[in-house]
Amino acid sequence: IDRSARNFRDWATIGDLIDSGKKIEFAHDNLDLTTRGGRLSADLQAAIAADYIRNLREEITKGIYGRLKQGLYPFAAPIGYIDTGGGNVKAIDPNKAPLIREAFALYATGEYSLRSLRMKLCRIGLTRKNGEPICKSTMSRILRNPFYTGLIRVHKTGEMFPGKHKKLISLSEFDRVQEVLDG
Repeated sequence: IDRSARNFRDWATIGDLIDSGKKIEFAHDNLDLTTRGGRLSADLQAAIAADYIRNLREEITKGIYGRLKQGLYPFAAPIGYIDTGGGNVKAIDPNKAPLIREAFALYATGEYSLRSLRMKLCRIGLTRKNGEPICKSTMSRILRNPFYTGLIRVHKTGEMFPGKHKKLISLSEFDRVQEVLDG
């Protein structure tokens, strides 16, 4: 019941199945869902499960914002950086960081499209794991990511936090790239 009730829409579907005469049984819950008392007990467990998920979501969000306020990025390191363990600052990747710097420098000139930049970077070593050029959307995400300037942006809200990680490019170079991307 706990798993199926974490989404009230799913729980309502289970209720509809029971109401239509289907026999529903849960492996870990010995409830007779054909009786009023069994349904009430299951509904109470469903409500508790839903509250648990809401609370868990709030606690995870608090934890993420706590890390962000400390200047730590609580997600996987962007290309050009390396994860150094939970609660630690992202380290510069000695192999890929120079290629990311080159990507910003080349694109800032205005002489490259995203496609031509991807191909140029592939020739000098910035590829996907299979050796293919990184995709256009990844290239765009790299060039739009202020993480490389030492800032951390929350995508959902647009909030910015100063990061403790070392920056790869200057804010002025980042702004120039944004102008080229937008223009």
